[in-house]
Amino acid sequence: MTRKERNDFVKWTKGLSDAELKDTYYDTVYCDSLGSQTEAMYELGYDMQDIKEQEAFEKFLHEKSDILENECLKRNIKLWEK
Repeated sequence: MTRKERNDFVKWTKGLSDAELKDTYYDTVYCDSLGSQTEAMYELGYDMQDIKEQEAFEKFLHEKSDILENECLKRNIKLWEK
């Protein structure tokens, strides 16, 4: 994620309500928690370009979830509580 993309995403998160921010965080963490698919792609002989794209996407999801978590912490939103 470039600096501009990161800044734009942070600005976007500031426009979300607390409930929307929390839901977006959970959605992103769920996608991120499914695990890396790149190892299986290596074993199955996928094209290297496809593997690189998948790695970049997984890195993007991880960065996105970190930003969302940070915004939740700034707003004192309790995560993972019922």
